[in-house]
Amino acid sequence: MDHGDHFIGAIASTAPRLESFYPGLSPQLLARVTQLWSAQGLDLEFHWHHALRKIPSFRSLPRIENSVDSAEVDLVFLFDQCLIWSRALHAAGTTGLSAGAEGLEPAQWHALAAISARLTEQLTALRLLALADLPMPAMQIARSLSEDVDMALVVLIRPKLARRFAECRTVTDANEFWRRHIAGGRAFRAISEKLYTVGIDHTSDTEYAKWRRHVLTILGAAVHSNALSVRLPERREGAVLLNNDSLHFATFRLHELCAYSLLVRPDLGEVLDGAGGDTAPALARLAAPLGLILINQIPSPMSPASAPETRRTAAHT
Repeated sequence: MDHGDHFIGAIASTAPRLESFYPGLSPQLLARVTQLWSAQGLDLEFHWHHALRKIPSFRSLPRIENSVDSAEVDLVFLFDQCLIWSRALHAAGTTGLSAGAEGLEPAQWHALAAISARLTEQLTALRLLALADLPMPAMQIARSLSEDVDMALVVLIRPKLARRFAECRTVTDANEFWRRHIAGGRAFRAISEKLYTVGIDHTSDTEYAKWRRHVLTILGAAVHSNALSVRLPERREGAVLLNNDSLHFATFRLHELCAYSLLVRPDLGEVLDGAGGDTAPALARLAAPLGLILINQIPSPMSPASAPETRRTAAHT
């Protein structure tokens, strides 16, 4: 750990505990996630303060006294770790590109850095929109984020495509690249073919593919439904978020990116570790181990702890 890390660690040690920014967070989930970080030799508090609270737009969740359970707060906590990982992936990508790190072609490092920068912006915007009760714009961003996840996987699979992306110099070039290689499910088809070789069937007639198309259709229709509505949606009593669909889908897709990237590139963890060596920034060194942590959190958004369970557990501790 360098002097900068020691300084940040000192700040984190005197700052409010992270759970104070998530009122109503399930203690069971926090304990489970903290254990996952510790198993990788990482301090959750240190990295959370370093990578998340430094974002200028960061804000804590509102305290809702009559919230029926912890599900929405738990979701934001899980989502925020995806945001940290996106920042870490960007740091590793830029470090790998500048250092000429092995394992990926320069064009792949370039593409990974660029795409993760977009993902970070989109995740940051989604967080703001969700907490500001603006679900429709959030749904539009979630659809774009999903395409960027596909693109990140494609450039890991196809170095030639990464080189074409790196050669884009104008907005016209970028739009043409997107139209020819990413839009309309083109990237997903390439990913499905690669995943099929390792035993995962995501062809167009599978239940997953049908669900994915259904969700993306709903997200894509957000702009039209918003234009047709003459009334603003109303917050539900005791709700932390007005609409958590976009955060849930974004968290799911980032978890998928972590898992599938290791399936299509089994050496990716070592590659990212090589880019984020001992002299690299703290965020770059975080990319590989945090990816494994997120993979282990995949079941969590599906089974959040409820407030009554939390209270009963607290009463017996």
